[in-house]
Amino acid sequence: MAWRLPVVHDELSMAAIDGLLALVEIQKASGLVLVTGEVPALLVGGATRPLSMPALAPALFDALIDELLDPEQRERLRAQATVELVYRSNRNNKSFNVTAQSTGERTVLRFVVAALASPSTAKAVRRPASLESLVVEALDRGASDIILSQGRSPRLRFAGQLESEDGPVTTAQDIETFLAAHMTSETRARFDETGSADLACTLDTAEEPRRFRANLFRHQSGLCLTLRPIRDRIPSLEELGLPRSLASLGALLDGLVLLNGPAGSGKSTTLAALVGEINRTRAAHVITLEDPIEYLHTPQRSLIHQREVGAHVESFSSGLRAALRESPDVILVGEMRDLETISLALTAAETGHLVLSTLHSGTGAMAIDRIIDVFPDAQQAQVRTQLASVLRAVVTQRLLPSTEPGGRVPAVEVLRTSYAIAAQIRESKTHQLATQIQLGQDEGMIPLERSLVDLVRTGRITRETALAAARSPEELQRWLKD
Repeated sequence: MAWRLPVVHDELSMAAIDGLLALVEIQKASGLVLVTGEVPALLVGGATRPLSMPALAPALFDALIDELLDPEQRERLRAQATVELVYRSNRNNKSFNVTAQSTGERTVLRFVVAALASPSTAKAVRRPASLESLVVEALDRGASDIILSQGRSPRLRFAGQLESEDGPVTTAQDIETFLAAHMTSETRARFDETGSADLACTLDTAEEPRRFRANLFRHQSGLCLTLRPIRDRIPSLEELGLPRSLASLGALLDGLVLLNGPAGSGKSTTLAALVGEINRTRAAHVITLEDPIEYLHTPQRSLIHQREVGAHVESFSSGLRAALRESPDVILVGEMRDLETISLALTAAETGHLVLSTLHSGTGAMAIDRIIDVFPDAQQAQVRTQLASVLRAVVTQRLLPSTEPGGRVPAVEVLRTSYAIAAQIRESKTHQLATQIQLGQDEGMIPLERSLVDLVRTGRITRETALAAARSPEELQRWLKD
């Protein structure tokens, strides 16, 4: 069904918005997102789904803002402050929590169904009753990260951009109360000893349990808690927008496969998708070592045992050492952080196991150098030879702003070990690997620029986004002209 707003902005009224908000109920969505110059989108399961209608022209959007906000709120929005209010639809008498944010050129309006519609009048300021309610609302609005810092108002991340919440500051008691049901004595002891701790949290909401990966740490002004939502269902590679060719990595019988990229680039989610692929297609014994456990895998063809650092094993290295005696076919190591873990992972890959892990670096070549640089100089030649023989692939990914409101899509570089790649690793010529990736596209390798071209041509990212992300904008420009 196609819905259209009036063409002439003077005719724009709340009746038109009420018509769009009626779709929220019909489609069982959680809200509506309106962005200057973009197609309106429904919030469904924490993601946005564009409607079949034209983009909102700036004149239409300005008319809506004038009618929705009072003069004081409009002034605050022009000053790029976050404005929050409650809007009650005249069409079905339902209440929506509204958040308005502006960067000057771009304004975003989020209408989220009010779970408890207690306000009796429109345009009342919303105040979350607790951190739990704020977290649930942030999820419904599509936030990818929630940062709760003592002495500051909450911050939410949408499509990679950090935005302020116009609400009360977070206190230490707020954070302690929120964590009371989620921190084990082991996690508390680790936090008291080191000043930070990773954990998984589950909130029992009215609709369904919501799971998060969380990190608690001390800072100069007190405590800070960061939360990242975890999907309940294991996503497929296709759902993540990743090349289907990556599924072949899960069919490997041995060797090392690395997921590489900056923090927040979706490495853990891609690993979960690969394990899900193995689970559907192979009769294998999979052992995962995670900090904390994020996605919960239900055994299908594979037998999967998930172990959490701090709860089931002391560390990645101790868990990996134990896993080698537990008859695994596949070992997932959440992160290769230290020399002992990396050394054991190489040994496991060398002795007939498929090892999946992650690293934080910018390119496949940098990931290889980072592994080798962990070892003392006297061992590096030996490690280069060992790595050249066991490395199967390095997938480097980063998330880029999508053309869909609030969305992000992955761009990837795929390095797959060939005879030439292995030789360059052994001979310490990793600076030449970028050229080999270009030459090895028939062998399943994907240069970053090729991935960006595909995203532009399929309309998932803009040309400007691709150029900003490219390592070689000139190469990208040339491929876009082909």
